[in-house]
Amino acid sequence: MMRKILIGSVMLLGLSSMAFAKTSQESLDGIVAIVNDSVITQSELDDSISTVKKQLASSNTSAPTPADIRKHVLDQLIDRKLALQLAEAGGLKITDDQVEKAIANIASQNKVPVKDLYEKVGETGLTAEAYRKEIREEMLIQQVQQHEVGSHLTITEQEVDDFMRSATWKAYNNREYHLEDILIALPATPSSQDVANAKKQADTVLAKIHGGMSFSALAAADSGNNQALQGGDLGWLRLPQIPPAFANELVHMKPADILGPISTPNGFHIVRLVAMRELPPQGNASQQRQQVQQLIYQRKMAEGLQAWSTKIRSEAFINMHPET
Repeated sequence: MMRKILIGSVMLLGLSSMAFAKTSQESLDGIVAIVNDSVITQSELDDSISTVKKQLASSNTSAPTPADIRKHVLDQLIDRKLALQLAEAGGLKITDDQVEKAIANIASQNKVPVKDLYEKVGETGLTAEAYRKEIREEMLIQQVQQHEVGSHLTITEQEVDDFMRSATWKAYNNREYHLEDILIALPATPSSQDVANAKKQADTVLAKIHGGMSFSALAAADSGNNQALQGGDLGWLRLPQIPPAFANELVHMKPADILGPISTPNGFHIVRLVAMRELPPQGNASQQRQQVQQLIYQRKMAEGLQAWSTKIRSEAFINMHPET
């Protein structure tokens, strides 16, 4: 997958910008957003949109509308700016040696020499220098995420015990689910009116799905999660990675079934089961326990990142139309 080849990261705020205009060029650009003391220029947005379109085409994902692509890419650029601002404020640094080691690791994971990796990157229009900058920024973002979210996560022995003793896990522990998700997101501190409005929007989206509209198109238009441009595709997940709010219902669904709207702290979810598959036995009891603990951590990290992203946006100064 192109994104894996280019970045090799599993905990990103969103698709990377891949756009690094020179300072002299930025001064001539229109400004599409002000994010605290940083700006997002029109050329930066245009280059990022171009990259996203190439990635969607390479993954055979149905192309969302230009307006939906622009909306989500701009949101992702804003999230990226905010995370990098936090990294700078915290004095976080990534050395050149760390960057080179990360790139070597990405090349190794994809079973290609570093030289071939750079050639593949070059096909996207990204120079080696820009790619190294990209990797450095991704590493900084991951450090911020780990400090702000990961370091505060706790998974107790009792929590793992309770999950592994649950009837759902005992019956379906060797199954994986391919899910698509539409999230009607709530603000960081939602009012009762915010919740009511989000529920109404979720009900409207669900009615459109039942009326025959494309789930992926509606995800691109309405979803507030980072997979919106991929049609809400969450990929293959095991039960510990799936929020408990809908995991127990999911095991009784058939492919193409729709579940929701489901109320969670970060908003209302509408979930589509794409497919399911059985897995071979997953090791001995000790190994299974370690797997469950890691999968629960991944779920909590994803949920925490969603909440954190909403929180830092609520605390930031963001002007989406500075020239109007």
